[in-house]
Amino acid sequence: MRKVFFLVLPIALAISCQSKNTTKDKSNSTISNDTVPTHTPNKENIIFDEIEEEIIEDDMDFMPPVEEQSYYGIEIGNPIKDYQLPSGTLKTGEGEFQVYYMLYNNDTLGYVYGEDLIESIHIWDGRGATMEGVRVGTTFGEIKDLFPLPKVHGSELESRVNVFHKKHIYRLNYYSPEYELDYSTIPDSVRVTEIIIR
Repeated sequence: MRKVFFLVLPIALAISCQSKNTTKDKSNSTISNDTVPTHTPNKENIIFDEIEEEIIEDDMDFMPPVEEQSYYGIEIGNPIKDYQLPSGTLKTGEGEFQVYYMLYNNDTLGYVYGEDLIESIHIWDGRGATMEGVRVGTTFGEIKDLFPLPKVHGSELESRVNVFHKKHIYRLNYYSPEYELDYSTIPDSVRVTEIIIR
């Protein structure tokens, strides 16, 4: 009887330890670094905090390119009502603004801004790229390879730093209140967090 007990005890301990390790692994796999706000299309008066720093790593699924004046079939200057986009409130350092969110399945791709007509399109999703190959997540070093002598400005109010190229503005994960900013001070590893079409 004692022999059976001593044989069963180590097996029971091994099974117990193994189940604890499995549970630990499962709980770690459910942790998400996603900073794109979840969106429920049926909710009214949706409020999102603006994305500040993290970049989403995602499969490079097909997504329409970021065109000069449009994205995802939405074009600058067109009536907002033509697209039936759900509205919400975006909170920034400058205040709260009514915006209209672009959705793809359960993802929020970004938003459009304007009163009656679309004035700007703001892209948060990293799957669509410009004709030059810039997407959300592109590094400043890569931008410098694509656009030698990039036009870069900071802003006094929110210290946002943007790269300006043709009809697009690339917001960087870098901050400076200086409008006339020496772009050589920006690390090459800094990434694009938002693409704005105006």
